[in-house]
Amino acid sequence: MSKKVYRIQEDWEKTKNELNDAKADSLLSTMQAVAFLAHNIKNTAPSNGETMVFSTTHFDVDSSYNNETGIFVAPVAGIYIFNLQLCITSNRYIHFEIDTTKGPILKGRFIDDGGSYDGCQTATTVAELGIKEHVWIESGQSTSGTDLWQYPYIWNSFSGALISAVTK
Repeated sequence: MSKKVYRIQEDWEKTKNELNDAKADSLLSTMQAVAFLAHNIKNTAPSNGETMVFSTTHFDVDSSYNNETGIFVAPVAGIYIFNLQLCITSNRYIHFEIDTTKGPILKGRFIDDGGSYDGCQTATTVAELGIKEHVWIESGQSTSGTDLWQYPYIWNSFSGALISAVTK
């Protein structure tokens, strides 16, 4: 009798592990991929409060970034990561915000300290977004004139990716 009970317990443990594995596989297979990378900023002298538009979409899994408006729309609720790279003209500065429908998720200032070369700087942030929530880059106060520069081999860019879906 104890051998039967032992085999039943072994079978139960095996079945329980298989169910847990199947559940994990199911969650992974239903996880939606969302990611984009856009570069080639349309306006290298943005005004205070202007949305920065990155007109060349390098890739856009799930078509969530609009390269005409500069706005990313979250297709699913989740935790997202966003990256911004701006190349600042020598002796210039620019304030920026990574904004959402609910308000800014990152504020900062990039400045070129007047070295021999113009430089690029990056900022990264994460945010929990609801479905259809918008994210964009907004220009803030800056020096006057052309504050940003770009070349075919050096990009100003905006990117983002879904890290994990969230159900509420």
